[in-house]
Amino acid sequence: MSYVKVLQPEYFKRFKCISSKCKSNCCSHNWQIRIDKSTYEKYASIDDDSRDELLSNIKVVTEDPFMALTIPRITGGCPFFTEQGLCCLQLKYGFDYLCRTCMIHPRSISYIDGEFETYLDLSCEEAVRLVLFGKEPIRLEESVLEPDGSGNIIPNRMLVAEKYTSAANATEIFKTLRNATLVILQSRQYSVRVRMLILCLFIQQIEELFTATRDSMVIRFTEGFIEVLHAGTYDSLAAQMPGGVDIDMDLVLDILSEMQSKNDKWLNIYLPRALEGLGMPSADSQPPEDFYENYKSCYDTYFAGKEYIFENYLVNHVLLEGFPFNYDKETGVMKNYADLLAKYNLVEFLMTGLCGYIKKFNRRDIIDCVAAFSRCYGHSLKGYLVMD
Repeated sequence: MSYVKVLQPEYFKRFKCISSKCKSNCCSHNWQIRIDKSTYEKYASIDDDSRDELLSNIKVVTEDPFMALTIPRITGGCPFFTEQGLCCLQLKYGFDYLCRTCMIHPRSISYIDGEFETYLDLSCEEAVRLVLFGKEPIRLEESVLEPDGSGNIIPNRMLVAEKYTSAANATEIFKTLRNATLVILQSRQYSVRVRMLILCLFIQQIEELFTATRDSMVIRFTEGFIEVLHAGTYDSLAAQMPGGVDIDMDLVLDILSEMQSKNDKWLNIYLPRALEGLGMPSADSQPPEDFYENYKSCYDTYFAGKEYIFENYLVNHVLLEGFPFNYDKETGVMKNYADLLAKYNLVEFLMTGLCGYIKKFNRRDIIDCVAAFSRCYGHSLKGYLVMD
């Protein structure tokens, strides 16, 4: 069997599905699962009494490379999910009978100009644990990727750098910008909010270069920007940053209110707690007069020395989404920054409020809350944060 090289974060090799131990098993959600053609043909060729019942839970759609969709139960969840929290197909026929979607989730396989990369989606609680709580900066390493049961490696996402720049070295430009973004976000001499401000200044200037069709200058400008960063030029900017809370509460509450209506069981447990922890009765209410003072107090109390959690969240987003470009849509790099900033604000708000509610820093609750947020956004509100 042939293997291909793949770039992946160090945490990736340590991921293993915890199956029935998962508090919010992905199979229990009311999602339609895409089934690849080779797996559907495997199901159709089963030679026993369960074949007809199995196929009755699948709807043929023929959207290459996918062939069909599962039909969720009326009560919610995958039709092949057992009361023991396991997959009846895997139990009866083996791992090779899982469709490609189920084989790789929450892993994400990206394809960028002939190269593969793999990351973890934070809709999975075990992925959240591995990604957020590593105290060392996330580093990338080379590994190998094994083809799936069909003998192919089919990426979830394909990044086309040429959609953002017509330069002949489009992929080099993307990698240069992404590497610079990682350097900025992992500059631990600054607070995360200062890093986000520095990143904003960087992305603004990159967008200006693209708008002016000065793409040939992007790499040289980026190298100069990072040299300035290493020289400590932004130390004075950090010193001038106000000590209060820099968060767009109108946007945060608007999005949280919309997310609450999506009826994710776990998000609708943790969101009210986060709001109460910050003195707010609901996402539709206005923050009390002492909100910002309480917010800062909660943040300083529970996240002093733990900002690596937010750094890791941001870095994983950059890697997973192809920032500052985008796998899913062709939007300007500044809009992609706005998406990153908004999600960071939302996650920080939820974590801070939750700790304020329970009066302590609790990894278990934070893991469940971030996973619920990621599921709700990724499956129900994709693109909501990238606004005109």
